[in-house]
Amino acid sequence: MKSVVMGASGYAGAELLRILAFHPDIDVASAAASSQAGRSVAELYPSLLPHYGEMAFTDVDSVVNNLANGVEAADVVFLALPHGLSQTIVPRIYEKVGLIVDLSADFRLKDIERYRAWYLAEHTAPSYLCKAVYGLPELTRAELKGARLVAAAGCYVTCSTLALLPLVSAELIERDSIIIDAASGVSGAGRSLKHNYLFTEVEENFSAYGLKHHRHTPEIEQNLRAKVLFTPHLLPTNRGILATTYSRPTKKFMDAAGDFEPERIGSEVLLAEMARAYSEEPFVFVTDFPPSIKSTLGSNYAMVYGTYDERTNTVITVSVLDNLVKGASGQAVQCANIALGLPEDTGLGALGLHP
Repeated sequence: MKSVVMGASGYAGAELLRILAFHPDIDVASAAASSQAGRSVAELYPSLLPHYGEMAFTDVDSVVNNLANGVEAADVVFLALPHGLSQTIVPRIYEKVGLIVDLSADFRLKDIERYRAWYLAEHTAPSYLCKAVYGLPELTRAELKGARLVAAAGCYVTCSTLALLPLVSAELIERDSIIIDAASGVSGAGRSLKHNYLFTEVEENFSAYGLKHHRHTPEIEQNLRAKVLFTPHLLPTNRGILATTYSRPTKKFMDAAGDFEPERIGSEVLLAEMARAYSEEPFVFVTDFPPSIKSTLGSNYAMVYGTYDERTNTVITVSVLDNLVKGASGQAVQCANIALGLPEDTGLGALGLHP
C-alpha cells in the first residue's frame, strides 16, 4: 500500500519514516514537510539514509492539492503536523484517500464545547469529529476496524490511560480522586526552536508546565469518564514518558483487599486486575516492579504497575512508554494496521533499547 507522511521532518514524522521502512505492507511514497521542501531526507536525518536514499521532502500544500485533485493517490495518509493544520486538510482529502491517521489533537475530543474551552479556538471542521475514531487500540479496537479517519491518541494520554483504565473500569478507584504526575522527554515538545527547549535550559533541569490547564486533561477525562488533575513535567532526556498516578480506593477495592494485610493484598488486587485487562494485548505489559523509561525506549510497548499504600489509603500506579513510538508514530501505525485489516503488530515488533 502507498502512504504519504505529512510533517515528515518533525520527530514524530521521522519516527514514522523509521517504522514504515520495515513495514512489509505499507510503503512511503512521499515525505512532505513544507519547511524542508527540496531537502533530502537523509541530510536532515542521516540515520534514514540506508532506506530512503535520495528521497527529498516535498511541499505539504502541493501534496494536499495533488491528493484533493486526484493527481496523486494514496492508500494511507499520516498527518504528523502541528495542532490546527489537520482540520484544514482532512476535509479536502477525506473522500480521496483510503485512510487518514492524524497524530495531532484536532479530532480527539468529541465535545465541540470542550474543544473550544481547552484549545481557545473554534474547530474549523466540526462535522468530521463524529467521523473520526479515537486511536487507542486498547480502548477502541473494535471501532478502528475499517475506519477512514483515525485520531491517534498522544503520549501523555496513552501513558496515563493505560495505567488507570482497568482500575476505573473495575470500579477499584474513585473517579473524582485521580492525580496524574507525568514527565516526558524533550522530543515530546516537537522540533520547534523555543528557548525553554534549548540544551542549556533543559540539561540538569526539571520543570513543570501547563499546570491546571494542560490541553490533554479533557482527553484523559474523556477516556476514563473521570475527573483528573494532570500536571506534566519536562525531563532532561530525549524521549520517554513516565506517569505516576494517585487515587482513592473504592469500597469495592477495600472489600477485595480484606482486613488481613490490606497493603499486600490490595497491591495484588490491582496487579491482578491490570493483568486480566491486558492479558490479550500485544503491546501492554504488567510488571511486578515500577518500570523506568528505558524499559520501553525505541519500542511500541508500554509497561504498567500498581500498588496500594495503606498508610495514606492511596492507590499508586506507574506507567512508561516511548513518547515517539507508542505515544505517537507507533500508535499511528498500530491503528493503521487494525483499520486496514492487517495483523496489529505488523512492523512494530522491535524490542526496547538498553542501554
